[in-house]
Amino acid sequence: MPIDATQYAATPAADYLRELVDLFENSNIGIMVTDFNGGVRRANPAQRRLAGWADAPGGTGPAKPSARTLLGADVWERVTAAAVDGYALHNLPVELRRADGTTASALLDANGEADGGILRLVTRPAFRGSLPGTDESDTRVWHEQWSETDVSRFVDELGEDRVTALTKELEDLFELLPVPLHAMARAAEVRRTNQVHLEFLGCADEPDRFVGQNLLSIFAVEEHLIALGGSLTTEKAILNFPTTIRRLDGSLLPMRVYSSAVTRDGEFVGTRCFLFFAETSDAPDSTPYLAA
Repeated sequence: MPIDATQYAATPAADYLRELVDLFENSNIGIMVTDFNGGVRRANPAQRRLAGWADAPGGTGPAKPSARTLLGADVWERVTAAAVDGYALHNLPVELRRADGTTASALLDANGEADGGILRLVTRPAFRGSLPGTDESDTRVWHEQWSETDVSRFVDELGEDRVTALTKELEDLFELLPVPLHAMARAAEVRRTNQVHLEFLGCADEPDRFVGQNLLSIFAVEEHLIALGGSLTTEKAILNFPTTIRRLDGSLLPMRVYSSAVTRDGEFVGTRCFLFFAETSDAPDSTPYLAA
């Protein structure tokens, strides 16, 4: 049963799937699912943009994009080895080998299931600045390429069996993703989260201490909350913002925030938010011998 099942008990199946598809398609970080050979099973628009896989006006782009080619053989070996041993990699610096022959500096978080042949990878540009922040130059360039897409077309024509199958696929992806995520409703309550988020907060066995609760209490610095709220209101985005998260035992943890505003008919209805560990060793699932 999903961690946040009670939050969606009264939600029609297609509407619930629409939220999952929106979280995947419209997040401002790269997310992809691959097999252990690097074959890409699913990649969101931000990931395709990072990799240069999105079709150019002339229709170029690899017919069969490969995550192994994108990351290089040495990095790929580290990713798969960590997954086989049941660990995740966090904040791993990588040079992406893009489809047009250029390279791009990025940070990688990854985990997987060796038995199922599945790898979950999250990539983000290696930003110098942050949005909001005193230096927004590189984050603003990235944000200006982001757009919120109506995902109804991905869901509305699906039959019941496909709705069920895709819902299960995306539920598993987000609950087992290597980076903490939460989706916030307009009233600031937590609608969705995942395992690694509950683990670092300290309530893996009591998800109701976080799910359904007011999200704002985990942000320890009031000035940060004001800046984050302002950026979501004006820019619809937060990128690489350094903040301090308060765990449920009161201890503090430095993290980086990436978030985008969810809107419907031009009205703010929530957020898609991902947290990244400032220190790799703070991640509860980090490998002790393979992480950078």
